[in-house]
Amino acid sequence: MERLKKYGDSLHCVVTLTESIALEQAKRADAELAKGKYRGILHGIPYGVKDLLAVKGTRTTWGAAPFQNQTLDQTATVVEKLENAGAILVAKLSLGSLAMGDVWFGGKTRNPWDTLRGSSGSSAGSASAVVAGLVPFTIGSETLGSIVSPSTECGATGLRPTFGRVSRYGAMTLCWSLDKLGPLTRSADDAAIVLHFIRGSDKKDRTVRDMPFIFDKKTYRS
Repeated sequence: MERLKKYGDSLHCVVTLTESIALEQAKRADAELAKGKYRGILHGIPYGVKDLLAVKGTRTTWGAAPFQNQTLDQTATVVEKLENAGAILVAKLSLGSLAMGDVWFGGKTRNPWDTLRGSSGSSAGSASAVVAGLVPFTIGSETLGSIVSPSTECGATGLRPTFGRVSRYGAMTLCWSLDKLGPLTRSADDAAIVLHFIRGSDKKDRTVRDMPFIFDKKTYRS
């Protein structure tokens, strides 16, 4: 949280710090782990989400000035799945206004390697934050390159899942038949781990199907 506060403004990558949520989830994780209840490899790990994903009780701005005080009465399925995995939500991250580009109402999201450059978009803050070491992983979205483009620009490992792998419930719709949600991380192993926890069927998004996901689990314990 201290690192997010220190660098979030200069990189223009943080829209909202979810500090109260993070502290509550961290206390719960500490208590569970002290009792020997282990939810898996993401238990106690902080993360951020692109600010087009709804979190009940927290503003969801879509990166656009007209919606900067918007709150939605729902929580995105991917956020719920990560909470069930024990992960800790610490921030909602910048995106280009209405999921286009890397400029939002707070400014232009900066590339951690060269702050004179933008981070590309539209999952701008998701890439910038993970590459700057503000969080171990983030969740972004893609319609026409919004995960792979900022990942390429900033040097993150971005995974754009196949349509139907990850529920989009609670995400802003840009193009129903093309929108996808996926992780931005620092390695392929990390991307696989996060995908393992966020994939799978969801009655709130009927396009999602349960399909096998096989990867090398040498570094992973469920």
